[in-house]
Amino acid sequence: MTEKKRTRVAVLGTLAEFHRESIPYNLSALLDLVAAINPDLLCLDITPEQWQAQSFSDLPPEYQEALLPLARQTDIVIAPIGDGQPTPKLEATGWRGKAIEWLRRRIAAIQRTAPSPDAMNQGWRHDLANHLYSATQWLVRNGIETILRERTDRLTQNILTIARRDPDARVLVVVNIQYCHVIRARLRDYDDLDVGGHNDL
Repeated sequence: MTEKKRTRVAVLGTLAEFHRESIPYNLSALLDLVAAINPDLLCLDITPEQWQAQSFSDLPPEYQEALLPLARQTDIVIAPIGDGQPTPKLEATGWRGKAIEWLRRRIAAIQRTAPSPDAMNQGWRHDLANHLYSATQWLVRNGIETILRERTDRLTQNILTIARRDPDARVLVVVNIQYCHVIRARLRDYDDLDVGGHNDL
């Protein structure tokens, strides 16, 4: 009996909010990484309406200045997976606000010491940034974890729909790092997907 083909999917995390800071690499390094992977489908956290209208002014710089121009110059197909809901701001008042500011400085420091976007997606930097984001979410409270979980669910379902639509495609997902761990884990629950690292795509 022939084994059913599994769609190959990889999830790449970025620290979008820190790309305007001074870091050891620039957005061309992210562009080079994705160009080397050369996926068939590139899932981005934008809505179908934004994509149809080509309305990108509110998007983070790694989308505006790297990935969208790359797609225009290559055969990479953009697949919008956004739900129209912005990533909620991780902020609070009082001592919680001060603690969040401290954590965000630590996240920015991790970004500044990363020699490449590849280094931000594996090893201790990737894991530590994820833990710091989780601590930040705990400090915010006000139902932020529920909001983020629901948004991650919607992103995951949109990725699943796109991957199943074209089982022969190699699918790369590029989202904020606070979503990527959860999305990877949830996608691995589906037997028709082969979820691996971005270097294995």
